[in-house]
Amino acid sequence: MGSRSCWCFPSIAILTSGAAQKSPARQAEPDSLQQHFDAARTFEIGGDQQHAAAEYKAFLGEALRRIANAHAHANQFDSAAKLFDDALRLTPDQPDVCLDYATMRLQEGKLAEARTLAEKAVKGAPNNAAAQYTLGGALFQQADYKAAREHLEAAVVAGPTFENGYLLGITYLKLNDLNRAALLFNEMITGLGDTPQIHMYLGRAYREGEFFEQAVEEIKKAIARDPKLKQAHYFLGLAYVGRDGDSGFPAAIPEFQAELKINPDDFRSHYMLGYIWWKQRNMKDAESELVRAASLDPQSPDPLVYLGQLYNDSNRLAEAESTLRKAIALTKDVSRNGYQVNRAHYALGRILLQTGRREEGEKELKISEEIRRQIPNPAKEQKAQKTSSPVQEDAPGRLAETPPAVSSAELKKVEQYVAQLAPQIADAYNNLGVAAAGRKDFAAALQLFQKAGEWNPGLETFDRNLGMAAFYANQYDHAIVPLQRHVQGHPDDVRARAALGLSFYTLANYPKTLETLRPIEKQVDADPGLSYAYAVSLVKTGDYTQGVDRLKSLEAANPNTAEIHKLLGDAFADQGVYGTALEEYRKAIAIDPNQGRTHFVLGLALIHQGSLPEAAQELRTALKLDPSDVQTKYHLAFALLQMQQKGEALPLLQEVIRQDPQHADAYYQLGKMQLEQGEAKAAISSLETGAKLKPGSDYIHYQLALAYRRDSRTGDAEREMKVYQELKNQRRGASQPN
Repeated sequence: MGSRSCWCFPSIAILTSGAAQKSPARQAEPDSLQQHFDAARTFEIGGDQQHAAAEYKAFLGEALRRIANAHAHANQFDSAAKLFDDALRLTPDQPDVCLDYATMRLQEGKLAEARTLAEKAVKGAPNNAAAQYTLGGALFQQADYKAAREHLEAAVVAGPTFENGYLLGITYLKLNDLNRAALLFNEMITGLGDTPQIHMYLGRAYREGEFFEQAVEEIKKAIARDPKLKQAHYFLGLAYVGRDGDSGFPAAIPEFQAELKINPDDFRSHYMLGYIWWKQRNMKDAESELVRAASLDPQSPDPLVYLGQLYNDSNRLAEAESTLRKAIALTKDVSRNGYQVNRAHYALGRILLQTGRREEGEKELKISEEIRRQIPNPAKEQKAQKTSSPVQEDAPGRLAETPPAVSSAELKKVEQYVAQLAPQIADAYNNLGVAAAGRKDFAAALQLFQKAGEWNPGLETFDRNLGMAAFYANQYDHAIVPLQRHVQGHPDDVRARAALGLSFYTLANYPKTLETLRPIEKQVDADPGLSYAYAVSLVKTGDYTQGVDRLKSLEAANPNTAEIHKLLGDAFADQGVYGTALEEYRKAIAIDPNQGRTHFVLGLALIHQGSLPEAAQELRTALKLDPSDVQTKYHLAFALLQMQQKGEALPLLQEVIRQDPQHADAYYQLGKMQLEQGEAKAAISSLETGAKLKPGSDYIHYQLALAYRRDSRTGDAEREMKVYQELKNQRRGASQPN
């Protein structure tokens, strides 16, 4: 590690942001993508689908990684995360994807996720210096310094950059291993040169590790070599404050002032001077510096916290309230600067109480108390506040809270980069979908076709592929829209039209089923499945003659198909021809006695025929086959009530209401039974519920009027009877249910 050529000195931007995000221009050679894509096409033409799929996945994994990095570089983290997730689904063991994703999560401060991803990257590429560094950085930020040291040492061995060695040195200091840190730093000086910059950064490292004497010594060396070195005086001032606490203010003030002579717009120096003057009760100078700091970084809550307290101390309550509210709004992480926002909530709460807004004030005080309870070690935190500065630092191993703004030109480059790769990405997804469909894995094919459409909605085969995959995956609601678009443009595509018609049929849209299948009636007649759907749709839309004729033809060709007999029974029952319906239902049951639905509809037909004991028997059988069916329970209860078997009917009605609290007719039957048993008040309660659920049912209002009259509520009874008469007149000719 001693060779000068082994160390590279990175920019300040890299030093302050952890593992730097790569831009598209810094990725692998641009033709590597084309190589994967061309190889996939070659394998595909040769019929080797397995290797073709592998190459398409390799292409997509790399393409999505590059585009994700482009989004991350533009601070579009949500978009980037989605792309990284897609890449990992295709290439779950690809270390480069895991590494870049981990780097982004580290930049966002999502440490647990960054650590998990970095661990996967290290597992896949243990000799990758960037992977080891990123995992070490995540562990460092989680304060797991012992584990961080192991990976940072591996990073330095694999790639001895300044960035790797610098964070390793700070880690040694966090572990109180001053000797090892000093040896490492001396080696870095030997390799990189005895420059002012390196001494300043070593001073920052010592300060980060709370070795303040060494920090002061190193930063003084930097200033001796270059008195105008930016940031050096500022960090020397911080080192004095860190070493001596408030008693270090006299030494720190000239350093911050010296920094401002070199760099007049340095936010942190203005802020620190404002903080010190506020602590020393020099309100005039404190206000001037804090206002200046706030104007230089409008998104920072730090100067506003102290400025708000300053206004409060000066009895400028309106300004204090406004400033403290702004500081609270800008604080995205309550742990920032030792949970300083709790002081803002506390001061705001006192102001609100003082100005007569007790409820608001108590709420703010409660928030302050809740935040204080979150402090991991209050005693340590209190000591830290007394001995260090209130600055949110971006030292190595930590990431800046707000990433730098991205120009519109850079965003435009991202858009152009995405547009350049999108057609090939769509094509790759589409070809993977075709391969999945060929394996009969239609659920996977559907997802792949959907991805293809996201990247290129105008892909020529998109609608047909998507619709057919959804159809074969039994996701008929997702099949309809793309198949409709495709059939509209390709009306002679019989297979797609048939799939569309069957999708409509499965979703019980019988008019659309007929509309879709009618143009291919010859093909429908030749296909039993299509003919069946067509015949049922005719019956369901009221064309009983043609529908029954088709069903009878199907019955003649398939006499032992229970479902056809059931459907014939449904057709006759819909027309009120219950005798013939019963014959068909019984034929269906003779073929397959375990169809609960057939026993149910047979029971309904028997009720209409007045054969109540036989109906109850069929409904009991249906209930044994499907014990949870609400409608079977209700109609069995209805049949039992007609036979005056109220003891058995009552628990059934109660079960119906428990399973379906919106079942108005169950409340009606229950209320009617309660009224017959002389329980007027209970009947009123049941019938009122039924009337609310089904306000247009005249028979419920009629029964409720009788219940009110029985309970001597004459006015209510007259009102309900009037409602009953109005509904009856509106529906003249409609028969009242039994």
